[in-house]
Amino acid sequence: MELIFIRHGQGLHNTNIPNRLNVVHPSLTKKGREQVASLRNAFSFCEDDLFIVSPTVRTIETANILASGLLHPQKYISPLVGPRMYPLPVDPITHEVKCDWIYPLEEIQARHSDFNLLDTDDLSLWTLGINTIADTQFSILGRRMLSFMQQKVAGTSRAFIIAHDGTITNYRMLLGEQGLTRADFLGEAGWYRVEV
Repeated sequence: MELIFIRHGQGLHNTNIPNRLNVVHPSLTKKGREQVASLRNAFSFCEDDLFIVSPTVRTIETANILASGLLHPQKYISPLVGPRMYPLPVDPITHEVKCDWIYPLEEIQARHSDFNLLDTDDLSLWTLGINTIADTQFSILGRRMLSFMQQKVAGTSRAFIIAHDGTITNYRMLLGEQGLTRADFLGEAGWYRVEV
């Protein structure tokens, strides 16, 4: 299975404004949209590709830009690829920032009906997300997401996971990489390919 992790483009919370990390549901900036659009030159997206997206405005916008040339893109939203801190601090709750709040399920259903929603049977995931959960709990949920991807990608091309620096790094660790630090973060519209 080929997984391609993509970090969203520059968001409003990534700009030099006061209290930038406390912007609620930040969208992509003009620069961020351009960064993402340039990724279409790096990949030849096809109808078989699977897009799995974090429930945030900036990742939804990123997926829509990437899949814009497809007639029937397979787009999914799951809190299991939502914002997640890396490394997880001793007291993660005190380090939470508003830009990482999950976009409400009801808003997604109303505004983004072209996406399939995953994990709706666990509404706590749609309110709390995976940002501050213990590593052991993330490991269980992350493996569940990887299993879903394996089932969906079987016979298709690839899975693109559009998420956040910390989330991507946590999944890379879950897939067996060791010694990763914040220096390994992808940066705006960065991507990382792995075969599993």
